[in-house]
Amino acid sequence: MLLKFCGAAGEVTGSCHMVQVEDTIVLLDCGIFQGGEERHIRNRQPFPFDPQKVKAVLLSHAHLDHCGRLPLLVKAGFKGKIFATDATCDLTKIVLLDAAKLQEEDAAWKIKRLKKKGEDWSWVSPLFTVQEAEQVFELFEPIPYGEWLEISPNLRFRFHDAGHLLGSAMVELRWQSDGIERKLLFTGDLGQKGLPIVRDPEPIEEADLLLMESTYGNRDHTMGFKECVEKLQEIVKETVHRGGRVLIPSFAVGRTQEILYALNDLVESKQLPILPVFVDSPMARAVLKVYQRHRELYDEEAEQKVIGGDEPFTFPGLKIIETVDESKMLNEFSEPCIIIAGSGMCTGGRIKHHLWHGIGNYNNAIVFVGFQAKGSLGRQLVEGVSPVRIFGEMHEVRAKIFMLDGFSAHADRKSLLQWTSNFVKPPAQTFAVHGEQEASIALVQSLKERFWNATVPQLGQELKM
Repeated sequence: MLLKFCGAAGEVTGSCHMVQVEDTIVLLDCGIFQGGEERHIRNRQPFPFDPQKVKAVLLSHAHLDHCGRLPLLVKAGFKGKIFATDATCDLTKIVLLDAAKLQEEDAAWKIKRLKKKGEDWSWVSPLFTVQEAEQVFELFEPIPYGEWLEISPNLRFRFHDAGHLLGSAMVELRWQSDGIERKLLFTGDLGQKGLPIVRDPEPIEEADLLLMESTYGNRDHTMGFKECVEKLQEIVKETVHRGGRVLIPSFAVGRTQEILYALNDLVESKQLPILPVFVDSPMARAVLKVYQRHRELYDEEAEQKVIGGDEPFTFPGLKIIETVDESKMLNEFSEPCIIIAGSGMCTGGRIKHHLWHGIGNYNNAIVFVGFQAKGSLGRQLVEGVSPVRIFGEMHEVRAKIFMLDGFSAHADRKSLLQWTSNFVKPPAQTFAVHGEQEASIALVQSLKERFWNATVPQLGQELKM
């Protein structure tokens, strides 16, 4: 067996790991690099393997940093199957189409700006197009949790619930080596216990090799989900009193549904007044339909809400914005309101337009509800940078900035360690991936204190077993 780390090694985004057993090559995820100016170059670089020789991609979930380079993989000659849960297949189609449209729109906007300046624009092109995204969909094959599937005579896999996002999965690979069955477990992204809608991460008891996410490997969330809901309520009330608007950069898949779930409870319990809540995302309605179609994946609390006749993502005052014209009209809307828009790290999407118009207003609040990668605009705002560059122009940050990390769908340091305590014995080797260097190193140190053999892999590193 050969394992090669092709992304999310010493960093959070770009999840991609190659596994070769005899002549069979599979990929664990194929995600996009986010944050930092160099991401444009890195995402266009050739893959460190031959895509034509890859037999399958085992996709953990639908977030862009785990699935975003699939169109590039297909464009480079991949013709195998993409295995994922049914919900992940549905959500990934939405995510890739939306990303492709944004890529095309951003490229068109950049060409227009360069032409206006009289500069060379011939080098500008979208990372991938809508047509290239659609070619990926033909390769999807949905697999339920717990069902073994044979990829080759000596390689099989199954999915476990990762509790991170609707349909998110850990990948368990098994093969024979010298007459002994070996097991590799890839966590994808692990959720934290007690999140709404999704179930808690499934406990795992054994693995020879463990590829474990470490996004929050060096810190605990400052507050839990319930405390975050209470803080959100306080922020909204204070901002409404000032006559401002609450801007929430949010990933359209997963995080937005959690925020709507929380606002649904606050509004229907009269803890918040009815006020305009705009979800400014072309993909929001489609994502909500997927969530409604896969209610069999809900946790007990969300299931009971539905049984009791409550639609957990709908409440008075909510409006989903779909068209560009509707989105532009929000900038002329003068009443206090909440605007939820992507992207969650402010690296693109409609939230950047709302920030452009609202970041300089003392009455406004910007509420971050998820991890902000190094180099992203969101990270700069959380760290107090001012002024910041938005669409090529510098803006003073006068709006109030808040970070509610308890909304995060990632397990924190404490939760990650609690999850590892389910193992009967430590894996022979554990690799901390999908985390910034400091976070991964901290998690490795914590595991070593428990006598685990753990390390942080380097990008491009190979392991033979």
